[in-house]
Amino acid sequence: MEATPRDAAYWQAVYEESDSPPWDKGEAAPPLVRAVRGAGLPKGTRVLTPGCGRGHEALFLAQEGFEVTAVDFAPSAVAYLKARAEGLPIRALERDLFSIDKDMAGCFDLVVEHTCFCAIPLEMRDAYAEVIARVLAGGGRIIGLFYETEKEDGPPFRTTDEDVRRHFSGHFEIISCTRPEDSFENRLGREWLVEMRKRSDMP
Repeated sequence: MEATPRDAAYWQAVYEESDSPPWDKGEAAPPLVRAVRGAGLPKGTRVLTPGCGRGHEALFLAQEGFEVTAVDFAPSAVAYLKARAEGLPIRALERDLFSIDKDMAGCFDLVVEHTCFCAIPLEMRDAYAEVIARVLAGGGRIIGLFYETEKEDGPPFRTTDEDVRRHFSGHFEIISCTRPEDSFENRLGREWLVEMRKRSDMP
């Protein structure tokens, strides 16, 4: 049976076929760097980077003094991150992110999302939002950079600001949703920088 975007084998094949997958720019995304630095987070903040890929955001966050857990299910992506993370406060896990709420409920203060949501098939997105809500502690936040596309046959799958609001608003208060002006050049005007806070009525 052919692997699909639901499978680790699909993403592992992408990494094996290219040293530079189209979403990988070799560094943390500038809008996320700016947003995290402007968020006033204390050192030691517990951060999750889901679907971390080769971990450029995870490395940046660790260098800022945060305690980082990075999750991906492509073995080579996780191996790449581990090789670069020596001496930094990063826990790099080769796991299906849809399983992490079983043993990481309430373990994080912040989720930094980048090119993960758009890689998730549409029918799985409510489940993704639920997992992210469960792993965040009370008052926890998401700082996310969402790549906008109208494609139905992804990845990347259709992602608009309305999609983000629809799937997350049941669990999160949307604090801001803006077009960043400091995206990578080929993504200018095609991203949404979104900050959310876990709703107070969520366990």
